Amino acid sequence: MEVVRNIQVKLDVSDEDVEVLDETFEQFRHAAQHVADHGWDDNPYNITDTKNTLHKETYSDVREKLSLQSSLVQSARNLAATALGNCKDRKFDGERASKPEFRGSVVVYNGRTITYNDDHVSLATTDKRVTAEYVTPVNEEGTPFEDYWTDEWEKAEATLHKRDGTYYLHVAVKKDVDTSCDEESENGVVLGVDLNVDGYVAVTSTGAFLG
Repeated sequence: MEVVRNIQVKLDVSDEDVEVLDETFEQFRHAAQHVADHGWDDNPYNITDTKNTLHKETYSDVREKLSLQSSLVQSARNLAATALGNCKDRKFDGERASKPEFRGSVVVYNGRTITYNDDHVSLATTDKRVTAEYVTPVNEEGTPFEDYWTDEWEKAEATLHKRDGTYYLHVAVKKDVDTSCDEESENGVVLGVDLNVDGYVAVTSTGAFLG
């Protein structure tokens, strides 16, 4: 079975790269919100949450209005589609749900927009790629880095966040293990800790919100 863990890594971002990263946060938010606005309807039967449909109906507009590269536009669309789908499910379950409203500082990265290196990461932005060094504990013993920040675990999707002026990367690391089904709940997949969608705390890879 594939086990996925989420590990938070602080990044050392140079002063000259702060502006472009912050602009990337803002444009990613605008892209996700554009898709959410387009797909939303108070009637859950009319909510559009399929990625293919949202792509056809919003991609060109977002690309024309913003300077996000194609892969980041698609990540923003996927985030919005997931949020719309969960709101739709909540409505069908008789729960209250309102249109997703995206807040500030988060960008979702995948294999086309992030490159992991031994001591630094390369991130796609609205302009040039930004390189930032990892800030890891001097002594990793007893920390998640000892167990998961190793060559045995494949670094996959990630979300970039900014809190109190500091940048953090939440990285999904994964590997195949031979384990019993009894451990499945412990080894559940959680890719994001806070995806900055009003009303929710976290989103899982299965598309279910936590919180």
